[in-house]
Amino acid sequence: MSEILADEKQLKDYQSFNKDVRMWTMHVRGESVRILQKTHSSGRLEHLLTSRFLEDKNGSKAYVGLGFKFLKYGAYREYGAGRGYIVKDGVIMKGHSEWRDKETRLKRKRQGWSDYRIRRSRVVDDHWADIKRSALPWLDPPITRNINDLADISGEFYGDAALKKVLEKFDVITIEKRYGKK
Repeated sequence: MSEILADEKQLKDYQSFNKDVRMWTMHVRGESVRILQKTHSSGRLEHLLTSRFLEDKNGSKAYVGLGFKFLKYGAYREYGAGRGYIVKDGVIMKGHSEWRDKETRLKRKRQGWSDYRIRRSRVVDDHWADIKRSALPWLDPPITRNINDLADISGEFYGDAALKKVLEKFDVITIEKRYGKK
């Protein structure tokens, strides 16, 4: 971790901070792409993985947020779901959304269920089916491994109070959310 800065004159300027943040995202993206290249995929997910940066609306030119943009399929790949597979209680199994079946959907609507709840309700098709999918943690592990480096970069620009903020809020940029978990 960074040492406590003795003097605010040691803090970075916004250009070098933004450059370091871009370098950090390029490093994380590179690790994620290397993980994806070990699979037998088409490569669309790795080619369309891009970094996003959020600038302050109050006029500061330093980045106040960052993220990654990728195909929706990337989240399914992280969990091992999609194409007839669901994840229920952390286990991959054959299944589908209740939204798919029109009769079930109408029945749930009559029972007072919201569209949101129906879309997220899952039905297991076969508990003993042969599972041909597996989860591929391709983005979250590189972020988790390098989050301390991002905290150091932020600390060198914003000061040591930013170190704590980055470490508290890093779940926002990962696919699997761990809110409330230790």
